Amino acid sequence: MNITERMNHFNIPGVGLTYFADGEIGWSKYFGTLEKGTDNVVDDNSIFHACSMSKMITAICVLRLAQYGELDLYKDVNEYLTSWKIPDNEFTKNKKVTLANLLAHQAGLYDLEGSFAPYKNGDCIPSTVDILRGITPYNSEEVRLKYEPEADWEYSDVGYCIISQVILDVLGETIPQTAKWVIFNPLGLTRTFFWKPGKNDYDNILMDDCAIGHNKHGNVVKEVRAAYPNIEGAALWTTTREIGSIIIDLLKSYHGKGGLILNQEMARLMLTPYGCAENAGLGVFLFPDSDNKDNSCFMSQGWGVGMQCKLRVYYEGQRGVIVMTNSDPGMDQNESLIGEVIKCVCESNGVAL
Repeated sequence: MNITERMNHFNIPGVGLTYFADGEIGWSKYFGTLEKGTDNVVDDNSIFHACSMSKMITAICVLRLAQYGELDLYKDVNEYLTSWKIPDNEFTKNKKVTLANLLAHQAGLYDLEGSFAPYKNGDCIPSTVDILRGITPYNSEEVRLKYEPEADWEYSDVGYCIISQVILDVLGETIPQTAKWVIFNPLGLTRTFFWKPGKNDYDNILMDDCAIGHNKHGNVVKEVRAAYPNIEGAALWTTTREIGSIIIDLLKSYHGKGGLILNQEMARLMLTPYGCAENAGLGVFLFPDSDNKDNSCFMSQGWGVGMQCKLRVYYEGQRGVIVMTNSDPGMDQNESLIGEVIKCVCESNGVAL
């Protein structure tokens, strides 16, 4: 495909993509610039905002901690929480909220309309407990169950806030700290991190390599680089190659080939349908193909102010593609340049969408 022509069509200044197969990176390609009108080109070092792909990384952290007995995926999380607890109501009588149903968006929670918007300049950065208590503009009412756990599926940022608070109360560590020693350091990743303004050294060290956000008209967004209050669900920044390295390690574990982070049991649990939704894995979305298992895939994607990305991974066939852009095109990934690129790469590598 003529990707430059399609980038112009969608007003997207910069694109990074990586294809991997059989346990290694096959190739990476980069197009355009980190900011419209500059000569700061997209390359191997370019870091994009992964937005909701963050949830996949948080899920791997939880599974790793469960693997070593630090957490139990099926235990009532109120037994872990000390700083705040999920209030009891009619929906908690028969089933309790667990890490597993939180990871699979089946804990009985709905996000309030308009919650978890990006920070505004001058706003105080709230704690996760303040978000859960409902005393911030990012979530204006205390979290409580709206239906019985595992009776329904509802995508929930606030559920991942609870996961974050569990890890903080149990280990005394934030998600950025946990991910660093559980995932990023073992895999030698130096350009992948959870970012919150003023909260770590990445502000000054790597920001020159981070993409600037653009709107559907190709103009720099007001926030330049949007930051969100729910770190565990939306604050990951990474390169296409480094997120590819995480996926490759996960697939090695899934196939019993010696992944560093998860054992085979945990990797397979992550990629097995959970609860009431056949497309819900733990931290990812599943699309199994019973007719041809090599076409079974999982997906993770992100879409925020000025950024959009997606990865599609054929976990049985051990191949996949990651596409990251510095633009919000005003349409979902399947309809945007990302969908066109993934379709082109998959079809050229013999995978049916």
